[in-house]
Amino acid sequence: MAEAPATAKTGDAAPSVAEIVTILAALPIFARLDPASLAAMAERCAFASFPAGEMIMQQGARSTFADVILDGEVDVFVETPAGQIHVATLGRHRTVGELGAAAAMPRSATVVARTDLSVLRIDRTSLLKLTLEHPAIGLAIIGELGRRLHGMNRSLAYLTYAANALAQEEYDPEIVAELTHQPGELATFARAFAEMAAELEAKKQRRDEMQAAAQIQNSILPQPLARTGALAAVDLHAEMHPAREIGGDFYDHYLLDGDRLAITLADVSGKGIPAALFMAVSRTALRAGEHGGDMVGDMESANRVLSAENAARMFVTAFHGVLDLKTGALRYCNAGHNPPYLLRAAGGRETLPATGVPFGVDGGFKYRIADTVLRPGDTLFVFSDGITEAVNVAGEEFGVPRLEAGLEEARGRRAESVVGHVLDRTKVFADGAEQSDDITALALVYRG
Repeated sequence: MAEAPATAKTGDAAPSVAEIVTILAALPIFARLDPASLAAMAERCAFASFPAGEMIMQQGARSTFADVILDGEVDVFVETPAGQIHVATLGRHRTVGELGAAAAMPRSATVVARTDLSVLRIDRTSLLKLTLEHPAIGLAIIGELGRRLHGMNRSLAYLTYAANALAQEEYDPEIVAELTHQPGELATFARAFAEMAAELEAKKQRRDEMQAAAQIQNSILPQPLARTGALAAVDLHAEMHPAREIGGDFYDHYLLDGDRLAITLADVSGKGIPAALFMAVSRTALRAGEHGGDMVGDMESANRVLSAENAARMFVTAFHGVLDLKTGALRYCNAGHNPPYLLRAAGGRETLPATGVPFGVDGGFKYRIADTVLRPGDTLFVFSDGITEAVNVAGEEFGVPRLEAGLEEARGRRAESVVGHVLDRTKVFADGAEQSDDITALALVYRG
């Protein structure tokens, strides 16, 4: 689309020379002209009007005129590789295109009538002739452009300082506050910069809060078990790797009395903050009744707590077991969780299937408790579905067969090595694909 020609249709009657002189005298670029020069300028001005939406100037086009807005508004846009950016809206008695008209430079922006528009048009040819006849006009233009350059340099210096401060996380909103209240295009840019900086600061605060939440969540996880006394009978290692800063998986292990060890691994539905909050509640509920010795009652009590007032309709799958460190007897409840694996030292592999539904689904559900026995050298491996459902860049899932193959490769190793091998295999398989779910694993080797 070409720039609107100077012969654009006229609407209302053009202002008189005296009215034009008054308008020009109020503009910074002509404010210092003497009356004779202003009158000469006024006589050479054309008058034009344009409907809303018409393009007045086009970025990159040859400059031939400047316009003084009499009535209406224009939008100023700059084309960038990222698309068209709106940089300013200008109204009555503002000038557009003066730099191009004075210096014969290509348009640096596109100007479009925001509303119906009437303008005074100063043609470049007429401007050059006037400058020869009235040198004061040329000096006035040069002086005003110099003042603008000075002001622009100052503004750019402030904005550069603000950008550097923002990068160093030392940003002060007051740095650009003064610029946002100044007239002109840079004020629009300064406001956009201030809004961007405020959003970055808000994101930084959210990031800091998430990091603090992650630290709190990590502090909830138990410390490694001691290897003395009754605990010398087991070698246990567990790891949790959230898909986001915080997650809904968790693991737990603790002594109930001198010779019984409780272990839990659970996976809350959902991700992020809601899952993390429900995780904390789940951990508390599962720990609450342990000392009573009635595992059925404990599991059903935890389920009632997690089902009550569960407006978010969240649930948690969990494997909870109690191991007798002297005998290797393991009593467990699998509330809808992935069946853990039991790697027998003598050979073979077993799974510990579900004995009930996930907690939080049915508050009145009656759970069943199952039993097995770990013999010296046996390895119990408990995991969340973030491992089997991990995907690679091609969209393939890691799956159960790959997990079982990894466990066979790690058979007979220490607990930390078993967990590390499975997680390494999962990571290599994903091959850089984004982690879509929390990944948690726990290995327990019974030494007897």
